[in-house]
Amino acid sequence: MKLRKKDISKIGLVLAIISALLYAFNVIIEKKYIESMSSEMILFLMYLGAGLGLFIIHSFTKNSKRINQSKITKKEVPKVVLIVVCELLASFLIIEAVKVVNASLVSLLSIFEIIMTAIVAYLVFKEPIKNNELVSIMLMIIGCFILNFKSGSYSSISISSLLVIGACLFWGIENNITALISSKEPAFFTGIKCFSVSILYLIIVLLKGEFYLNYLELIVFGFFSYGLSILSYALSTKYLGANKSTIIFSFSPVFGVILAILIYKEEITMTFIISLIIMICALICLAVESKKD
Repeated sequence: MKLRKKDISKIGLVLAIISALLYAFNVIIEKKYIESMSSEMILFLMYLGAGLGLFIIHSFTKNSKRINQSKITKKEVPKVVLIVVCELLASFLIIEAVKVVNASLVSLLSIFEIIMTAIVAYLVFKEPIKNNELVSIMLMIIGCFILNFKSGSYSSISISSLLVIGACLFWGIENNITALISSKEPAFFTGIKCFSVSILYLIIVLLKGEFYLNYLELIVFGFFSYGLSILSYALSTKYLGANKSTIIFSFSPVFGVILAILIYKEEITMTFIISLIIMICALICLAVESKKD
């Protein structure tokens, strides 16, 4: 039975929302385990789960056409290496921030990823920044500064905020490089990235002498929050289109904020609420303009 256009859009919408929600659990999961194990061990298990899960999915869904698409040429190897390094650094900076601040604050600041992607595209690939993107950048900067108001006085940007913004910068670089090889089959390519990152974290864990497998559930969490999330996003673009899928996925940090508040009962200050509203306005500004395009 052939699906109607309306039904196809609904499928894409559901997949995009699932992708954003699953990805929002990253910080929540890391916050739960960070006091009982090292950052490197958490990330090793989660990326291992994502990589293995995606390879399994790829093995069941591949066909001759996709096999040709999934091949990585020698010319693309440096790009893949850069993507893996950026993912490694970004994930480490995020989990280090999770150690010292609330999960809701880390999730909120993760909104900067979409802005960093636009800035890197402008500076490196000479893609113009649109007016709505400039407005969004200003709103997010304002929101970030407001987060640093405590008890009516302003304090300099915290190290934790810089860690998250730094992670978003690496993700911005990664997003732009990934776009250059976006023709690769999503499950296969993402599986390579996640598995490579897990190997690098395994090396670090072994060098530190901290290897143990007491939290195998993190492998499952990693498959859902990293692997299945990215795969759902890739599939949603086929049904909904890249622009609409990206708009929905960009609200993942907002879902993360809500989850952190519900699960950890974190204290919500007035400055946090004001900053959240400003950053949501920044995302809406991007969404409205992207829809017009």
